Amino acid sequence: MSRFDKILGAVVGAENPGSKIVAEGSVFPRTKVQLRDWLYCLTRATGTACHEWLIDRPGQDIDAFVEAIEGGMDEDDGDGMPPMALKKETASADVLSMLQRADQIRQEHNQPLINDAMLALALLDSADEDLMAMLEAWMVDEDQLEAFRRDLLARVVGEVEIPEDFFEEDGTPNERYYSVSGKKVLRDLREDIVSFGAKKVTTRHLLFTLLGDEAGLIHVGLAIRGINVKTEVHAGLSREMTRPGRKRKKGDFQLTKGDTLLDSVVDVLEQAYQSARRRGEEQVGRFDINRSFVEHHIGEIRRLLSAEDGAAIAALQQYVKTADPDDDDEEESPLERYTIKEIEDQLHRRICGQETAIERTVPWVKRLRFGLPRDGRPAAVFLFLGPTGAGKTQLAKELARFVFGDPDKLIFLEMGQFKTKESMSAFIGAPPGYVGYGEGLLTNGLKDKPESVVLFDEIEKASVEVFDVLLRFADEGMINDPAGPVRDGTQCVIVMTTNAGQAWLREEVIANPELRGDTESLPELLLDAARKELAEKGFRPEFLGRVDECISFLPFSVATCRKIVDLVLEGELKKFRDLKGIEIEVSEEARDVMAAKAYARSMDEGARGAPRAVNEAIVTPAIDLLTREEHELNPPKQLIASVADRDQIILEPNE
Repeated sequence: MSRFDKILGAVVGAENPGSKIVAEGSVFPRTKVQLRDWLYCLTRATGTACHEWLIDRPGQDIDAFVEAIEGGMDEDDGDGMPPMALKKETASADVLSMLQRADQIRQEHNQPLINDAMLALALLDSADEDLMAMLEAWMVDEDQLEAFRRDLLARVVGEVEIPEDFFEEDGTPNERYYSVSGKKVLRDLREDIVSFGAKKVTTRHLLFTLLGDEAGLIHVGLAIRGINVKTEVHAGLSREMTRPGRKRKKGDFQLTKGDTLLDSVVDVLEQAYQSARRRGEEQVGRFDINRSFVEHHIGEIRRLLSAEDGAAIAALQQYVKTADPDDDDEEESPLERYTIKEIEDQLHRRICGQETAIERTVPWVKRLRFGLPRDGRPAAVFLFLGPTGAGKTQLAKELARFVFGDPDKLIFLEMGQFKTKESMSAFIGAPPGYVGYGEGLLTNGLKDKPESVVLFDEIEKASVEVFDVLLRFADEGMINDPAGPVRDGTQCVIVMTTNAGQAWLREEVIANPELRGDTESLPELLLDAARKELAEKGFRPEFLGRVDECISFLPFSVATCRKIVDLVLEGELKKFRDLKGIEIEVSEEARDVMAAKAYARSMDEGARGAPRAVNEAIVTPAIDLLTREEHELNPPKQLIASVADRDQIILEPNE
């Protein structure tokens, strides 16, 4: 039995379905069975979805439908006699393709037989433009044809029952039924509604959220057709929903069924759950919400596109239909949670020579960890000042690692790239219709990481216009996103670093060497010098009033440089040991020599001088020695680093 015969044998409703198709379709004499024959048969049979949707409606009858079908026939089709049996040889290419598609649908849904709904779905997927135009004209409107398709899908697998607790008792979505990406859609939707100041969540608000997700099906499906989703679609929807004088709602806005969620949005979420269950998943993902929206509200998307982009709608529907959902969700890795004592210990271990800076930072960490928010303000605002390489940026990175449990919980912005007024579009994004819309580094960072450390590195390099934006952010924790939402940074720790005052510090330390070790007066003197330099560059005086702690990072002592050298050495020697099986023993005298060299460079290089000293004295000489001809094939197992005359470090094999 051929595959074609097996597929026919799986069709429900007749022992010899091929003969039935031929008999029913013989009103259209032709040499091969066409898709229109199948449509005619499916429509005539009572109890089928095609009959209910196409015939069993007021004002419609089978004769009118036959006329509609005949209206699209080619005259050449009537030249031959009707086939006496449906075989592979008597089926048109379109019919063969349609039957294969019907069998594919059967397999996708683990069904034993092909029912009329599967045949109808396969027919819609295989229909040419003329046949689809006839169906669209026969329906009342486009939405009815879409509803027809949804009904067919439901008949293929049956309705999936929505759990009673899919919405909580208070009407909010039960997040137990949402995956990581599904929860993100709900969170983004809530933030967008708050920023728009809307009272109700409509399908347009949901579409705005889905379009803004660059990894979502709708965004990707349009982008692959060459549409710039941000500037051509997302921006237009933003302008449409933004009204003059809109006010930002309170941050406690809830997505609530029957209160803020319109029934149409509830339907999308419930259909998304059914979509997830049909593909064997327990939780609703971003994939399911996007797919549900396209199936239910494609008209909302079509409305936003120009006439020239009409083909993108069909491409989007096809993309959503065939997209692989497996890569939609990544498991959410549990964040490390450290105690306050562990945080303090880790900061002191990783940040050398800046004990005072750490001690002034920790109280704010305790407040954040204790859960005592500051209404309408960021969790903390720090200004770290001091010479380059003193540990300012590193402390910010370690705060992300140990306070928020993940080194990736860091929004790092090098302020040197925002020197001009025009760079504002890169900072917070451009207005709708302009280059840079939806591409703000700060606004997008807050969208993706609402709880994080926001690091503005070398703040003195930014333009005055950027300072003005930061003034509100440091004061309220809010940033206006031209793409629509107001981004919320009230759960963030804001860190600004500056090298302002470094020139003054170098001159003073050279003139008064004893000042370098004065931990009492030097921090205040450095702050005064930095404040004057920042004022000359447009840093507004009231800005410092928004800063919770101005923390001075002081030049390193010899002891601190020795500690940093030991840490760097530990890492480098471990690499030689683990990767090459070679032990390198470094004497105390050699370590002191490297520390002295690092100290001599510390005013200009900070902690960066230690790795350079270790590389010059140990790493590079060791590699040179081990790659000599006499050692390359038979390297020594141990090297000894010691000090010769005039503080020169020598490296020799221990033979």
